[in-house]
Amino acid sequence: MYNILLRFIYLSLHMPFAWSSKKRAWLVGQKRIFKNFTANAQKSIWIHCASLGEYEAIKPLIPELKKINNHITITFFSPSGYENFQDNHLIDQVTYLPLDIKDNIKRFTHLVNPMMVVISKNDVWPNMISCLHKNDTPLFLIGFKIKKSKIDNWIIKRYYQKYLPKFSHIFCQDQLTYNFLQLNKIHSNSIIADTRITQILSDQDKKVEDQKISAFIKNDKKTIIYGSLEKGDYKIVMDFIQSREDLNHIIVPHEINAKTIKYCSQFIKDHYLTYSTLNDLNNLDENILIVDYFGILKKLYHFSDIAYIGGGFNEGVHNTLEPAIHGNYILFGPKHTNFLETNFFIENQIAFSITDNVEFEQTINTLLNKTHNTKQAVLKTVKSFFGTNKQNIDHLIEKINDHVKL
Repeated sequence: MYNILLRFIYLSLHMPFAWSSKKRAWLVGQKRIFKNFTANAQKSIWIHCASLGEYEAIKPLIPELKKINNHITITFFSPSGYENFQDNHLIDQVTYLPLDIKDNIKRFTHLVNPMMVVISKNDVWPNMISCLHKNDTPLFLIGFKIKKSKIDNWIIKRYYQKYLPKFSHIFCQDQLTYNFLQLNKIHSNSIIADTRITQILSDQDKKVEDQKISAFIKNDKKTIIYGSLEKGDYKIVMDFIQSREDLNHIIVPHEINAKTIKYCSQFIKDHYLTYSTLNDLNNLDENILIVDYFGILKKLYHFSDIAYIGGGFNEGVHNTLEPAIHGNYILFGPKHTNFLETNFFIENQIAFSITDNVEFEQTINTLLNKTHNTKQAVLKTVKSFFGTNKQNIDHLIEKINDHVKL
């Protein structure tokens, strides 16, 4: 039934009414997997990530994994991961994960020739897991985190109970996940800290330069960045953005494509600049910048004083660790409680959950009135959180080596 359902969904995506740039890219990628992928003559380490965020979380492990086996293959489920992957120097091949149909997975697994498989976060596909488990391939799930709502869902709970025991070891991100596994007699697991933190700390050490952004904020105005905005966020921030010419505003939609840029720009008419067309850096009269270039958001927080993070009025707030490590005060919507860091940041008054545009404006004005050296004050708190929750890579590698047949 599962395989039939997947085939039906796959065929439905070919219908014109289902087309979007993202779905079209995924369909094209699926058709090219077996044509473009070169079979690995030697055993390789297969790393799977749903999207780019999952890759960033697991990226710090790659140098250590290469000490076990220098041949690395990476798969992505989402176009946002595959199309924006830039670390080809670290790996041998990158491709989409084939549709999770038995024949597809069996054929692809033969081509990858994995000595082990590492999955980042929660992207667990039944046929992929079953095939690898049947082949006695060591399987590792790193940064796994279960929401309580999913544990309470009988269908999802049964799904976890069936497929999670097939993993050689599961590295849990929190106590709730660990307790669930133990309760269900899945004992090969341990708790690690947030896998994103090591990479974010590494990025912090890199020199941040961007001539376009530096030119845009060259005046004495404070800068607010609105990162990973989704539709639910625009009604919260746009009136404020248009009314405050005394500030620099940098807007970064969550999905960057022609459709989302058009949707964003309709709120501010002609009084804005776009990152891609920012050529004459000497005549920048506008104070609103829409970033229409993917992959630079995390470094842009270096230039801002306050960050509003999108998603808190939709499925859940996006990454707040990246603005925090650059000393930003942070605001977001009410859907944030599933994240350890957001609760910590709120308790320590460097982040604020807001419920509407009025509360947003009031909170921003309060933060703008704070005295100088606010970045240093924020960073002091942030570093205490990062230091406590930084993952132990040595522990991860030790556990992996226990299961891998060299």
